[in-house]
Amino acid sequence: MDPTLEDYLQPSSVREIKLSAFTDKIVVSWSYPEKNKLKISSFLLERESDGQKKSLGFFETDVSSYEDKDFTFGQTYKYRIFAVNKKGIYSDPVENMIAAKKLPEIERLNYQITPDGVLLSWNLQNEAQFSDDSEHKDSDSLMFNIYRISATKEKIKKGSTDKSFFLDEMSSSMFKSYALTFLTYFVTPYVSTESTYIEGQGTEITIPLEEFIPSEPQEIFWTVNENGVYISWREVPEKWIKAYRIYRMSERGFVLIGESLIPLFFDPDYKRLDNQEINLKYKITVVGPAFETQGVVIDVR
Repeated sequence: MDPTLEDYLQPSSVREIKLSAFTDKIVVSWSYPEKNKLKISSFLLERESDGQKKSLGFFETDVSSYEDKDFTFGQTYKYRIFAVNKKGIYSDPVENMIAAKKLPEIERLNYQITPDGVLLSWNLQNEAQFSDDSEHKDSDSLMFNIYRISATKEKIKKGSTDKSFFLDEMSSSMFKSYALTFLTYFVTPYVSTESTYIEGQGTEITIPLEEFIPSEPQEIFWTVNENGVYISWREVPEKWIKAYRIYRMSERGFVLIGESLIPLFFDPDYKRLDNQEINLKYKITVVGPAFETQGVVIDVR
């Protein structure tokens, strides 16, 4: 096909270039209008530091990111990207720069089991030095990412905060996996702007599930009529329990007769008929993430 005048026109520039610095790499990412990709053949990425320019290579049009692992903390890097059309004509460059700087490290990462979930708290090394740094004093504020590490070692982001604490709220669905024996959290510091992101060294903490200890049921009430035995109790404060279990005394001791997700249970097997006297014992326990409580015994007469 013969070339057209459009083939010799300068291609449109990349929309934006974003930079993210981690402890082991700087990730360069960019976007380009899909409708214009047919008019170009590649992207050219360059890097500049201390006045030294380096080509990082040409990339196919379906590529939109690059990991630069050849960097030094304390250096500022400028990245420049061009769109190149099929006639070798370059677009205007789009630039962005980032300071590959170490952030304060997290120390003394602690946890507390609460009725709502896990409350994490921490301190920082060299926090005062970072706060006095003129580069960050009036611009970027230090933030924190909180991740939970899955059984497959996947980092699942639970949230971010500018505080030195974070509550990971939980429900009973969190502990559906009976193979789970502990929780692992990973907390990292970061600073960000609209087009740059720096994430520092993270700190990990492991929490055994045995430390999730549910409360015992309280204020238990019961009533018996011709339909059966109704038992209710005050809901325990822990939102992460799996269930309540109800046992009834038999010749073989306490036998499990049911589970409930709410503080209410109905036993239809025993009814009061014609002023009949009954003497029953029930036990109500709470099932936590790792174990079941000893339970509370009640006499029903």
